[in-house]
Amino acid sequence: MSAKKYNGLEAELYDLFRGSDDFDEIGYYVDLALNKGGDCLDVGCGTGRVLIPIAQEGVEITGLDNSTAMLNECRKRLSNEGIKADLIEQDMTSFNCGRNFDLIIIPGGSFQLLDERDDALAALRNLRDNLQPEGLFAMSLFMPFYEISHESLDGVWRLEKDERIEGSDRRALCHSCIDLDRCENLMEVRHRFEVINAKGIAESSEIKFSRLRWYGKYEIQLLLERAGFSSVTVSGDFEDDVFRDGHAVMSVCAVK
Repeated sequence: MSAKKYNGLEAELYDLFRGSDDFDEIGYYVDLALNKGGDCLDVGCGTGRVLIPIAQEGVEITGLDNSTAMLNECRKRLSNEGIKADLIEQDMTSFNCGRNFDLIIIPGGSFQLLDERDDALAALRNLRDNLQPEGLFAMSLFMPFYEISHESLDGVWRLEKDERIEGSDRRALCHSCIDLDRCENLMEVRHRFEVINAKGIAESSEIKFSRLRWYGKYEIQLLLERAGFSSVTVSGDFEDDVFRDGHAVMSVCAVK
């Protein structure tokens, strides 16, 4: 099974809602690409949130995503910035770009959209196959500590984002409703996306469903080793620090 495909309002409003960089994730991957050198592949590149800043530094980078809508948004941004990068529409569990890479990255928790463990393992093995010898793999995984400890939030709709659409008098809203399976480490999320005009009338509205899996530190380490990776490191919040309780993001690196 492939990961969820973004489309419709979710793709159109992605940069507006998800474009922030609270933990300097973009800077982390830019530094990683510059330090590693060689060809880079951004898996789950989406609209180019991380791909474009890396390309702007002169790094040879390719983007891969399974969503036509997200890749179209990425092409628009690349054109606006005057940047060239190859974009490929394939799934992370089975892609083959015809060449291997020195660095493969999966920012933004996109790996967690593979909610079945067999698919996650298949993806990791495929990612390793597409690396050069001694190639580096890096990804970000979020940890829903707050949601895990607040069962009263399960099944409750909340306003998550309220942003003005640039160049217009319209606003975009995102409400979310989360249900957690704390035994299986699964999060089911419903998002309601709305665009409203100056009178407060909804011009468009869509509900999207996502299912994500979160991982513990040792679980992801063992999964990577089972896929054939070595030298696995797990850090917290993109800092040079061992992942520990209280960190919101797990940054994982491994070598082929």
